[in-house]
Amino acid sequence: MKRKTVSLCMIARDEEATIGTTIKSVLALVDEIIVVDTGSRDNTAIIAEGYGARVLDAPWEDDFAAARNRAIDAAGGDWILVLDADEYLQSVRPVDFQRLLHAPRVAAYTLDVVDDSGREVPGGGNRVRLFRNHPLLRFSYPIHDNVEAGLGAYCRATGHEVVASGLTVINEGLGAERAQQAARRKQRILRLARRERPDEPYFAYLNGCCSLQMLGDDVLPTAGVEAALAEMEAAWNLVGVADREAAEAPGWLPDLGCRLISGRLATGALARARRIAADLLALYPHEPCVLLQGVAADLARLREIRGAQGSLEFRQTAARIESWLERIADHRLRAGASGVENRRLALYPLRYRGELALLLGRVSEAVTWFEQALDLDPSYSQAWLGMAECCEFAGDRKRALKLYLRTVAACPDNYRAWLQGSLLMRGMDCPGNARTWWNRFCSNFPAHPAARLPEPVTGELQTC
Repeated sequence: MKRKTVSLCMIARDEEATIGTTIKSVLALVDEIIVVDTGSRDNTAIIAEGYGARVLDAPWEDDFAAARNRAIDAAGGDWILVLDADEYLQSVRPVDFQRLLHAPRVAAYTLDVVDDSGREVPGGGNRVRLFRNHPLLRFSYPIHDNVEAGLGAYCRATGHEVVASGLTVINEGLGAERAQQAARRKQRILRLARRERPDEPYFAYLNGCCSLQMLGDDVLPTAGVEAALAEMEAAWNLVGVADREAAEAPGWLPDLGCRLISGRLATGALARARRIAADLLALYPHEPCVLLQGVAADLARLREIRGAQGSLEFRQTAARIESWLERIADHRLRAGASGVENRRLALYPLRYRGELALLLGRVSEAVTWFEQALDLDPSYSQAWLGMAECCEFAGDRKRALKLYLRTVAACPDNYRAWLQGSLLMRGMDCPGNARTWWNRFCSNFPAHPAARLPEPVTGELQTC
C-alpha cells in the first residue's frame, strides 16, 4: 500500500513560544511543513525553519482564509493537515494515521479541539482539519474561516463524506492580553464583513454567536441575549430553511438552529423554539445535537402542561421524547471514537431522561438517571439540579435546599437553580435568603421571563 503524503499548513505571527511544540507533535506524520508568516517580529520564522518548514511571508490583510489558502496553494501533499500555532496534535501512531488517509470514500476528517484539561474549546470553530488536497477544498470567509463550501460541492460530486477521525487537537490558548487582542481583531473583521455583506447568513450567525453566553449547550438569558438571537434569526431567515435540502445546507446550520432553540427556551418563547425544532428536525432527523434540542423543547412543553398528564398531547409528547432519546442512543453506538461528542451523547440524555421521569412522577427512576449522570461527571450542575428537584418533589425541602446550594457551587451560571432555590427558601419562610437569591437571579439573568415579573411572595411561581 503506497504511503499517502501530508502537508502541514499553518499561519503564524509572533508565535515563537508555541510553534515548535505544534510542529514537533506531527513531525512523524507529515512530509512537508508550510508556514505563512503574516508579519512576525520575533523568532517564529527561524524556529519554524529549524524544524524544516518552508516559511512564506505574506502581509496581513484581515483575512484568515486568504492566508491559509496561500499555504495550501504551496502544498504538494496528497492530504492537508491544518493546525494553529497555539495547538498540537495528541499522539497518534503513524500507521493509524495512514489508515485514515487510505479510506477510499472519505474527503475530510473532523478533529476534536479541546483545551489542556480535555474540555471542548468554546467556539472552537472549524473542526475539519484534515482533508484531501484538491482545488475545490479551500478556505472561505475572512473570519471563522472553513473549507465547508468547497467541501460540500466536492462531496456531492464524488460521493465522498466527512467523517470523525477520533483524533484530538489540544489548544493551549493565549495569555489574557493576547486573547483580548485576538478577540478585538476578530470583532473588527466580523463587523466589517457584516457591514459589507449584509445578505451573507454566515456573518449574521457568527455575530450572534459572539454575543451569546452558554452553559454547555444551553443559552443563558443574560443581558444582550435578545440582540444576539435577533442576529441568529436573521441568519436563519437568510438561509431559507424551508427551501433547503440537508445536503445543500451549510454545515453550521444545525448549530445555528440549536442555539436558536435553546435561546428561545431561555427567554420564554416556547412556541418559536418548537417551530425551529420542527423545521430543523425535518432536515436533520438523525443529527444528535438537533435531537437533543428537540427533546429540550418538548420537555419545556411538558412542564407547561404538567397539569394535564392524561391528555393526548402530554402522552404523545412524552412518547416522542422517549423515541428521540432511543435514536440518540442508537447513534452513539455508531458514532465511533469522537470523544467530545460521545461524552455529550452519554451525559445529556441521562439528564433528559431524569427530567422526563420526574415530570411523569417517577421520582426514584429520575434519581437513578441523575445519579448515573453524576457518575460520569460529578461537576455536572444540571444533574445536581435534577437531584434537588427530585427531593423537592418528594417533600424533602431541607435536602432540596442543600442540593440547590450544591448546584450553584458547581456552576454559578445555572440560572434555574438560583430561581428555584429562591422560591423554595420563600416557601420555607426564609425571606432574607430568598431575596438574596432572587436578586442574584434577576441581576445576572434579566432576559429570563421570570425576571420580568414582580418578586414572588410565595414559592408557587411556575418555571420553565
